[in-house]
Amino acid sequence: MARIAILLADRCHPKECQWECQAYCPPVRMGQECIVEGPLGKPIISETLCIGCGICVHKCPFDAIKILNTPEADESEIVHRYGYNGFRLYRMPTPPPTGITGLLGPNGTGKTTALALLAGTAVPNLGDYSRAPEWSRVLEHYRGTALRAHFERIAKGELRTVTKPQYVDRLADERVTVLDHVEGGGGNARKALADVGLEDRSDRPLGELSGGQLQLVAIARTLATDADLYLIDEPSSYLDIVHRLRVARLLRRLGAAKSVLVVEHDLGLLDYLADQAHLIYGEAAAFGVVSHPIAMRTAINTYLTGYLKDENVRFRTEPVRFFAHPPKLPSAQNVLVAFPALEKSFPGFHLAVGAGALAKGETVGIVGPNATGKTTFVRMLAGVEPPTAGVPPPGVTVSYKPQYLRATQPGSLRDRMEALGSDPTFDLKTFERELVPGLHLDGILDVAMPDLSGGELQRAAVALALARPATLYLLDEPSAYLDADERMSMARLIRRQVERQAVSALVVDHDVYFLDLASDALMVFRPEDAAGLRGRGDGPFPMRDGMNRLLRTVDITFRRDAETLRPRINREGSVLDREQRAAGEYYYEAAN
Repeated sequence: MARIAILLADRCHPKECQWECQAYCPPVRMGQECIVEGPLGKPIISETLCIGCGICVHKCPFDAIKILNTPEADESEIVHRYGYNGFRLYRMPTPPPTGITGLLGPNGTGKTTALALLAGTAVPNLGDYSRAPEWSRVLEHYRGTALRAHFERIAKGELRTVTKPQYVDRLADERVTVLDHVEGGGGNARKALADVGLEDRSDRPLGELSGGQLQLVAIARTLATDADLYLIDEPSSYLDIVHRLRVARLLRRLGAAKSVLVVEHDLGLLDYLADQAHLIYGEAAAFGVVSHPIAMRTAINTYLTGYLKDENVRFRTEPVRFFAHPPKLPSAQNVLVAFPALEKSFPGFHLAVGAGALAKGETVGIVGPNATGKTTFVRMLAGVEPPTAGVPPPGVTVSYKPQYLRATQPGSLRDRMEALGSDPTFDLKTFERELVPGLHLDGILDVAMPDLSGGELQRAAVALALARPATLYLLDEPSAYLDADERMSMARLIRRQVERQAVSALVVDHDVYFLDLASDALMVFRPEDAAGLRGRGDGPFPMRDGMNRLLRTVDITFRRDAETLRPRINREGSVLDREQRAAGEYYYEAAN
């Protein structure tokens, strides 16, 4: 059994503590140098002397230490390591000559590191961080494997790679137009822009684009680049379901002739995209282990069940289960919130939403393309945006989590929690007992809010919203920035909290798996004209009816997997696809 000691350097502040990790360490108290001060003034933990007691983990006031036992990992398989007590990656994905390979795993387990190593922008150090990595050592280490040929071509400069970056919002800092940026790929920029639907934005500066448009620009540049290996990091971020499927079709067309590796947290999209996948399991910011390649359907099901049979590794305590959504009986639909028809007019856009009602214990998903009024509708119910016509239901207490989050005030989540402890509109017990463990916030309670990552801030914001007693919870894109595990945990927690408190919730999101786990019913938004000047929202509808309405406009069909009951996209033109279209059933057809 290997023991790994990890120091999260960004959280460690030795000048602000009493070195509790060292003071309480049993080996140190017995005279052994298990924890010593390193050259940067921060502790170094000896993995050979550590006894795995975990005292330093619990005593550290900043939650900066992790001590892990990893029976699955073989030290000879370390590909890259960041320092003595730093993150380490075991094994590498192997991209085939053509086709699409998925890379699926939690945030912080090495997916982006693997892409950098495959692209040649970083050289594997094989666990020896004390000296500069050399290609000769890498080639010798991988002698007789497919990866040797890959790295040899990189070392000789013969392999052309292109990476679609993960953080596309950084493109907004570039002072160039859309066309100028895409032309940097060296290919047919105008065709690539037309493929992603941005031909009418080619002269716009990048700084004026939305997050979804920046994502499409990054994808267009990647498509316009002639390369041997395409590395696509999270292509669905900021995109609605319509654009996700459009991008998926483009990447499938690319994968017919090229080698493509995709990191993606939308399981439905990845299932549709990839031919095979490598799973990555481990501990965030500590280590990641890359599995052998697995056929796509089996890979998703293995990920959901949490057990790698061929490696005898269990990385999930309980399997993720999906279920069908039969319509609720009228007797079970006790109306809690009824809203009238609402309208909102902006210069160049008009939204009309039909009247609807939400039942006790009901979570309703809101789906539809971007720019059709979903966020505007939620903001009207929250009292943030006054309607042009209609009045939001009076006497309804609302808790609202907005789409875009910013942590501008100093202080940690624990500081915020303690400040709200005496506020009668904040349920501290629910926050501490259910939301903190349910959303895995334990490790970030003492981290300054402005220092949280996008996913950490998202989980904190959802927890703060759910901790406020309300009749109606409004959550706008709560799955943004979250990995697949975090999305599924959050979906189940939202549903459980709403049912337990007998309240109602409206959830705007684009991830079909997330909505399938969280929702009892759907509201569907759509454009009413080709120019996108009018939007229309209707519902709630039963899940099957709502998804049929949405998928009919997207022109794609779903079925349920026979083993896990998860939704799966049918390949266009397949027997099931043709049968379901003929029957008008775009969702929830018999599992296969």
